[in-house]
Amino acid sequence: MVSLLKFFSSIVLCLTLLSGCFDAGGATGASYSEDIDAVRDHVTDGQSNADLIGELAGRHGKVTWLAGPWDDKQSDQQVLVSASIRKNLNDADRELTLLYRYDRTSHNVVLDKVLLDGQVQSVVGGAVAMLAMKLE
Repeated sequence: MVSLLKFFSSIVLCLTLLSGCFDAGGATGASYSEDIDAVRDHVTDGQSNADLIGELAGRHGKVTWLAGPWDDKQSDQQVLVSASIRKNLNDADRELTLLYRYDRTSHNVVLDKVLLDGQVQSVVGGAVAMLAMKLE
């Protein structure tokens, strides 16, 4: 009986944690959909983030936009918006993720990090990773 209770409480904990994940494509991301739209529409050097991500994804890439709180300890005015691109390069599945920090008060959008296959890239490494994605 104790192990069943332990199992059930683990499931409840997992469901609670998963409810904090938000997807722009689904109904669960309603409270963050405006934040995702703001980041997607933000223009840098004459190009919106949505256009940049679409260009990096190319014809064969799959793009997923997600958003959630930047940090539970900070105010709810800071939002983490990520754009993940999955694509096959040189017969290997790769994932490039751009992490943006969006400030709901000032409407500032800052590219915070670039991840390639989950690993943080330096400025040069991030640029090379984005170029590799773009070249398909």
